[in-house]
Amino acid sequence: MQTKTCNSKRFFLRRACPMSSFFANQQHFLRPFLYLGDASVMHLFDVFYRFCIFVPLVLCITVACSFICDAQLVKMLVALSVICCSFILLFLKFLNLLDSPSTPRLHHSGSFFVKRVISKCPSLNQIYQPPKVWGMCGHIQTAIYGKLGRWNCPRPNGVRQEIKFPSGETATFDIFEPLNVNGSKECCTILCCPGICNSSEKKYVRTFVQFCIFRGYRVAVLNHIGSLPNVKLTSPRIFTYGDTKYFTAMVNFVMKAFPNSQFVVVGFSMGGNIACRYLAEDPSRQLPIKCAVSLCQGYDAVRSTTPLTKGYRRIYNYMVAANFKKVLKPHWKELFQEQPNDFNSNENKPTFAVGSEFDEEKVKRATTMQEIEDGLLRHFDGHSSALDYIQDSGCAHLIKNISLPILLLNAEDDPLIVKDVHDVPHHYSCKQDKALFVTTKHGGHLGFYKGKWYRPDDTTLLEDVVLEYIEAVLQES
Repeated sequence: MQTKTCNSKRFFLRRACPMSSFFANQQHFLRPFLYLGDASVMHLFDVFYRFCIFVPLVLCITVACSFICDAQLVKMLVALSVICCSFILLFLKFLNLLDSPSTPRLHHSGSFFVKRVISKCPSLNQIYQPPKVWGMCGHIQTAIYGKLGRWNCPRPNGVRQEIKFPSGETATFDIFEPLNVNGSKECCTILCCPGICNSSEKKYVRTFVQFCIFRGYRVAVLNHIGSLPNVKLTSPRIFTYGDTKYFTAMVNFVMKAFPNSQFVVVGFSMGGNIACRYLAEDPSRQLPIKCAVSLCQGYDAVRSTTPLTKGYRRIYNYMVAANFKKVLKPHWKELFQEQPNDFNSNENKPTFAVGSEFDEEKVKRATTMQEIEDGLLRHFDGHSSALDYIQDSGCAHLIKNISLPILLLNAEDDPLIVKDVHDVPHHYSCKQDKALFVTTKHGGHLGFYKGKWYRPDDTTLLEDVVLEYIEAVLQES
């Protein structure tokens, strides 16, 4: 059946695009395009192929003419042809248009439990197809996620809760009730920890929440302290990479409010690191949790952030730092300037000298996250340097303590989290009977868009994989 389908599409390719008949037998070249069935799309590729053949032909003719005459026009044509050829090669390389989609790569111990779970997750057994025009480029996936979020993003309604800490800060989180509940059985509650500078108001979080509550799940989402511009700080402190105190408070509150519920932990990027640290710091925390999911986290904080200081990745470092400073802006007075008297009262006295150790000028001039970490973040828990703070923030040295079912998902073309750190989840998943580490060839950082041509679907691979995995584990347990 598969051979017959390929032959029929190759025949259609010849009929729709005469020039592409030259390439019809080059399956390794046309593999990404063989499944295209729209005539207009095929026409575009025919034009593209004609252009690819025409430019080298012009280059050869102009080079030949240059030996005959030394005219200025010939030299200009040569230069133009070289530029066009270089542009085509760079275009193909950057967008990975000649690449082919593939099924996710699965790393696990081979246990019966994991194999059963995988068999019930269709997205892990099917080819992940990103949008054909730009979806095979991790940079574009990451950029669209960062700037636009999700297509047709919903706005679910939640109830905001607050928890006041003795040290003065106030943590907030939102609880979203399920829209569809089958029968009278208590629904499962997903405890969600978003990525850096994020909250329940981010588009990718809202899309995930809507997808979950429509399937009958309750969702509790932590709002990282300082991530909400309209919620003022009650203490000169914001979130940090590895601090689990606020996530723990949310989990304890939700578990007490819904004692009959089952619980699942889901973390995005930095939130995945916090979720893993929460589970690993105290193994007793894993007892009421059915399973956990970590998406696009860096595991080893030092090894995952060091590449951001080199080469083109410094651009990402600058963009993350700029976004972090944008989050700090509404809270600048509470963090750096003289604090009101209630910050220094006996009831809400901070555990550190208010603003005395912060380097306001360094943070104000910062163009990298390392400068923000050194000027502000490392001081919250008394770290002597930014490196000391980073080394203590990751979960690589703790992840071995997690024994419950857990899914770890990363993309190989993630420009923020390099593949070098994938050895941590790979070694862990091969030793832990209930762990599953999944890597996709494409997806970027929290992108994972799906689509047929250029417009992505409303939901992404993340929502599909997470819900399929959770449902599979709940069925097996």
